[in-house]
Amino acid sequence: MKKILWEFIASFSYLFLGCLIELLVINFLPIYNFILELFIIAFSFGVVFGLFYTLINKIVAIEINPIFSFSLWLRNQMTGKEVITTILSQLLGGVFASGILFLIFPQQFASLGVGYGDASFLQASLDTIILIELLFSFLFVFCFLIAKDKKELSQLRGMFLGTLLFLLIFFSIGYTGCCVNPIRAITVNLFVNEDYLRQSVFYLLSSLAGSLLATILYHVYSYISNRDSLQHF
Repeated sequence: MKKILWEFIASFSYLFLGCLIELLVINFLPIYNFILELFIIAFSFGVVFGLFYTLINKIVAIEINPIFSFSLWLRNQMTGKEVITTILSQLLGGVFASGILFLIFPQQFASLGVGYGDASFLQASLDTIILIELLFSFLFVFCFLIAKDKKELSQLRGMFLGTLLFLLIFFSIGYTGCCVNPIRAITVNLFVNEDYLRQSVFYLLSSLAGSLLATILYHVYSYISNRDSLQHF
């Protein structure tokens, strides 16, 4: 129960603050440089994620992102019940965050919607969205697994993942509007319209596929590394 509560708090805080800053930058701040806008938005998401991941993991182990939880379940480090309740709490946190932002900024909220074509800043195609979300989710999960297994990185894991998230969002947000977090797409699009919500399926499937691929390749990498270490010993 403690983990579920903190997953909700972390997911809510991450998405609320990150999306709030994104909404303010897009609609209210007089910034007329597209690259600078992307930098501020990506930096905000990275800092918020790294901060909450670091602080809350001192209390209880959390993932915040469902693609992390899904990967840990694939590695038998979470039970089926645990992964379902964890992802549901993350999803609920995202729904609350998006719902509050929708109530505060009903006119501007649609600018947070993500998708392909007209829903993309750079008019990205569906194939581009799927490819970027899959590859970047793969990178994010693979690095998460490395950071989680390396004890020497335990104190810097939040900073490491937050920095990585900043880079991934900076180079992808102009195309996908996201993410490497399907809850970001689902919960925001839920309050935009049905067409946007249908497009969230592609974000969900792409990110989970990236997580699956990263988990498989990391398993192979770990097996080869451990075998080489034993042979050297």
